[in-house]
Amino acid sequence: MAKGRIGLDIGSTAVRAAELSAGTQPTVVRAAQGPLPPSAVENGEVRDPAAVSDALRELWRRGGFSSGQVWLGVGNQRVIVREIALPFLPEKELKASLSLQVQEFIPMPVDEAVLDYDPIGEFEQDDRKMLRMLLVAAQRAMVDQVVQAVSGAGLEPMGLDLIPFALVRAVGTPDVSMDLEEGGEEAIIDIGAHVTNIVVHDRGDTRFVRILPSGGRDVTTAIARAAGVDDAVAERLKRGDEVDAPVAEGPEPTDGSEGAAAPEAGAPPRLQQVRQVALQRAAAFVDEIRSSLEFYTAQAREARIARVLVTGGGSKLEGLIDLMRQRIPVPVDPGRVFLHVPSELAESEEAMAAAEPFFAVAVGLAIPGRA
Repeated sequence: MAKGRIGLDIGSTAVRAAELSAGTQPTVVRAAQGPLPPSAVENGEVRDPAAVSDALRELWRRGGFSSGQVWLGVGNQRVIVREIALPFLPEKELKASLSLQVQEFIPMPVDEAVLDYDPIGEFEQDDRKMLRMLLVAAQRAMVDQVVQAVSGAGLEPMGLDLIPFALVRAVGTPDVSMDLEEGGEEAIIDIGAHVTNIVVHDRGDTRFVRILPSGGRDVTTAIARAAGVDDAVAERLKRGDEVDAPVAEGPEPTDGSEGAAAPEAGAPPRLQQVRQVALQRAAAFVDEIRSSLEFYTAQAREARIARVLVTGGGSKLEGLIDLMRQRIPVPVDPGRVFLHVPSELAESEEAMAAAEPFFAVAVGLAIPGRA
């Protein structure tokens, strides 16, 4: 790495940046995060570029980053990731002709998409050399909103990557088989507020990507409906804070919260009941993740998930990791980005542990990927 790089993660509720030093063993030398106003980013898409620009200016003011050059990531429902096979071409020729070859594989005009690919492997078909790849198509209008927000803050976008690829670089184990008794692939699950990114890799080579339009916000919504409180109070309850907000009378809870005893009208919500609602909704969410992993293993010959790593702010929900261990039949552990990429941040161990789930994407974006 010739010089340090800054990865910028624009989430649904916060902006986060991490700066890595130059050198053969880069380290995290600066990292900061700051809140976004409600609705500035929804479902992983920038809706209010000016509000995001304001948040980024404040982030740079507080973070003390050495440069305004940033590497960005996308991962939402405006991004399509498909495994396809094309006739083999040298990389330069393939890049030049990619838009001419992939229209049939994506549900948008190629001139409205930003295209990229990640090679998986080569094979022979009818005596012809073929290339298997993960094709990435991002809606150009969505990307333009991200770039507008970043440029409006006086920052310079240097590159755009798929968030699942960045996650592999940030927390992925280079050789899973060395860590486990039997070989296999590793899945990384990054749980955000509105979007969950799932990626399966084999020793750093991406094999499968799925982006779910759900995350920690779904648990907050379930709590709000069951307890009869607004979203801000529900978010505090989800974190385990006792509050005195009254409970409104209303319909029986839905969206996976059935079965939780509702507090009496006018009484403060009780944390035990909130925890029950949260875990019921989280169980349905974990089943979505498990179904995605089962889909991958059913489609890929001889595929076997050997371990699951979990990152993202949504992973901090109390009891979620244990719930995943109960419902996903492989080892499940937190993704430890600050163990994978050393840190020089002058923070306590407690503060680092609390912040770690939030910074996997930003750190991964700061690590160079395939040129």
